[in-house]
Amino acid sequence: MRIIFLLFCFCLSVENGIAQTPVGFPDTPSITEKSVGRAQIGMTLAKLKVLYPGCTFTPTHLARYGFDDYDSKPNGVTVSYGKQKLFVYFSDWQTRKKIVCLIALHPAYQTVQGIHVGSTSGQLKAKLPAIKVVPNMIMQDIEIAFVGENSDLSTNYVFFRQGNVGKYVVADEPVRITALNAKISWIQVYPH
Repeated sequence: MRIIFLLFCFCLSVENGIAQTPVGFPDTPSITEKSVGRAQIGMTLAKLKVLYPGCTFTPTHLARYGFDDYDSKPNGVTVSYGKQKLFVYFSDWQTRKKIVCLIALHPAYQTVQGIHVGSTSGQLKAKLPAIKVVPNMIMQDIEIAFVGENSDLSTNYVFFRQGNVGKYVVADEPVRITALNAKISWIQVYPH
């Protein structure tokens, strides 16, 4: 009887999207409106490096994630643990000392609704019925899904090279998700 109860509890936790830390994953597997894992918006870069010992910090161009890249040098940093890419961050433009954006790359990170990199557009639509999607004006291969009036809100779900996730009439007009099998490429936390 105890085994049946334990199996029931395990199935219930998986079904409800409770974040379980995968074996060998070096971080807290959650995404909030202000954090990816232990990394938080507003955190200093010095504190970030203390929280992620054993990780590598590799410069990366933000253009690959649909942001303007003004300089020829990379403006973002990819944080990896071994061969696992965890997330990308970029700092404020003036001081370069605090995190202003986080981009979750690893599928172990998930929102309270259980949405993660690799979740389908259908799963996203089922969990967040008010979700809308719009093409990125900088990179046409990117579509951004969000809840609210515009994509300037803090949590955005990004589809890279997925075709049309929505049926667009006007290029920059958000529409409801119509394709249900596109997979989320990354999740960005970028409060404005």
